[in-house]
Amino acid sequence: MARFYVDSMDIWKQRLLLPLLPGIVSYPLARKVLLALSRPADRRDAYLTAMRLEVVWLGADYLKKNFVHYGTEAIDPNEPYVITSIHFGQWGMYPASLYQLYGIGSQMVMTGRNHPQGSPVTYFWERFGHSRQHLSGYPGRLSTESFFSHVQQLRSGISQIVILDVREHGLPQKELGLRFMGGDYYLPKTVVLMAKRAKCRILPYLGYYDAGEKRHKVYWFEPIAPDGGDREILQLILDRYEPLFSQHPEFYFNVLESHRSAF
Repeated sequence: MARFYVDSMDIWKQRLLLPLLPGIVSYPLARKVLLALSRPADRRDAYLTAMRLEVVWLGADYLKKNFVHYGTEAIDPNEPYVITSIHFGQWGMYPASLYQLYGIGSQMVMTGRNHPQGSPVTYFWERFGHSRQHLSGYPGRLSTESFFSHVQQLRSGISQIVILDVREHGLPQKELGLRFMGGDYYLPKTVVLMAKRAKCRILPYLGYYDAGEKRHKVYWFEPIAPDGGDREILQLILDRYEPLFSQHPEFYFNVLESHRSAF
């Protein structure tokens, strides 16, 4: 059976059907039914199928009840950070849950370049993903705004969420070769450059969905000062991700092999 992802549905079906689901069925039950019907090929495919569906349920109450956070004692609510993760679990909603549970606000910088306008995929992520970013305390911003404007937000005291492994089409990438999961791994320098320019620390996080407990577990790591070389700082971040990543590699939304060579 061909794989089915909810963000590939016709836009009119998304508009009519998806908003009804949270009021009719719980996410764990919907997840169980979807996986039974779609018969995913492996654990990664099961994750990709289910996490797209879960986006529809991600309101404030859901973020409070179904996400648990570890390491929050290292976060200073009065300090602005460049908050960063990779495309792992429900990456966009982990800072939103942090705000809903602890009142620590932040602002997502979302890519404005990688999806074709007017497509079902674009409609889905803008309607059910990007539009929820206000739940982190501030409306999301697009990466197509100037780099300086994001730095200014940091200087004004608003943490900026910048996903580490975003490679934007049509934009020259200032990438560095790193080591991750036993091989080369190439990442843009954006997070480090932003932290250095704004003179603030980097706050890494990573999370995943625990099917047994039916909730997300989010891990916040010690903030990293942007002192030293760009490669050294990025490698420190990856070193913190690797133990958890290696336990749950299926929750990586991107394809690891696509980062094994420069963009």
